[in-house]
Amino acid sequence: MAVSGKDYFVSTHDARPAEVVSDPLPSAGVSAVRGAPEWRQLSFRASGLTVELEITGSGNYRRLLGQLIPRQAAVVEIRHAEGMTAVDADVLGRFSAELVPLGQISLRCRLGAETDQSPVMTGWIVI
Repeated sequence: MAVSGKDYFVSTHDARPAEVVSDPLPSAGVSAVRGAPEWRQLSFRASGLTVELEITGSGNYRRLLGQLIPRQAAVVEIRHAEGMTAVDADVLGRFSAELVPLGQISLRCRLGAETDQSPVMTGWIVI
């Protein structure tokens, strides 16, 4: 299966899936309310990696703050309806992205350039 967008193409055959392990909102029936302030924390877990994610903001866009555990440098791709936003996680595993549009998102983490690990991909969530 492959996912394509405006400026990217991602093959999911080589990715390790990460599942939501903590989310204050139920997965069914979640709707984004434009203009309402939001604060939400999520955790995704795959074999050997946890992604902690904090979502804040209001209006049509959100800010994402994240942490990879164990701490490590990576490229985090945030896939959304308008395409894809790539940000770097520092050596402590911290990353952030501004102006992520409301709607469905999924993260793809490409861990350190020196590793031969498959990327970790989350399922789609609504923000």
